[in-house]
Amino acid sequence: MSFAQELLDIRRRFGLSQDEIARAFGVSRTTVGEIEKGRRDISLSELDALAKLIGSDVCAIIADGANTQRTSAKFKEMLLQVALSYKEQAGKDIPKTFLAKLVYLVDFAWFYDRLEPMSGLAYRRLAYGPVADDYFPALGELVDEGRLDAKSGRDAQWYSPTLCGDMAFTPEHLSLAERELIDVVVGKWKNSSTAEIVEFTHRQMPWQICLPGEVIPYELITQEEPDCVY
Repeated sequence: MSFAQELLDIRRRFGLSQDEIARAFGVSRTTVGEIEKGRRDISLSELDALAKLIGSDVCAIIADGANTQRTSAKFKEMLLQVALSYKEQAGKDIPKTFLAKLVYLVDFAWFYDRLEPMSGLAYRRLAYGPVADDYFPALGELVDEGRLDAKSGRDAQWYSPTLCGDMAFTPEHLSLAERELIDVVVGKWKNSSTAEIVEFTHRQMPWQICLPGEVIPYELITQEEPDCVY
């Protein structure tokens, strides 16, 4: 994979805009576009700025690019099931950050009860709470596949499942127990704000102990009291 493709993948994975990358690099958004199109090389200082922006290091960025692959079908089903449950229980579209936090709570709650994750994906300590490495690419794939509708506002983005006709969602990789847990977690948070769920994840031990950008071990959630898991 070329670094042009790697930069685009990293930007999607971490939910970064070209403007945010441009500010970190100290260049124009047009220049970032040129890099992503393979028309301009990236400098070492820019690569270092990217590493600091995502809480990683240069070697990890290069290695990650070599191992990029499509996100798992099960994780995408988790996203869809959470979005659908939220739509049914809250009666509205789900904000992007809110969806990321609900999926994290579901995954770690499943581990809390069974000592195994639902998705098996790595979650990192980012500014707005834990986020799965595949979260942003998975959202992009679901939108491209027509399974989620994305709506952008001034300061946020919302998603709504497209569940009509031939697009009706029938999970193939989620068990009944997994779907029931999703409904329970969504039910607890359906009337809460994004700020409230973010603040909750910030109080949890997994986020408190880990460093910015660090992968969060699932095992840390077992140190929480039951009422603090989700």
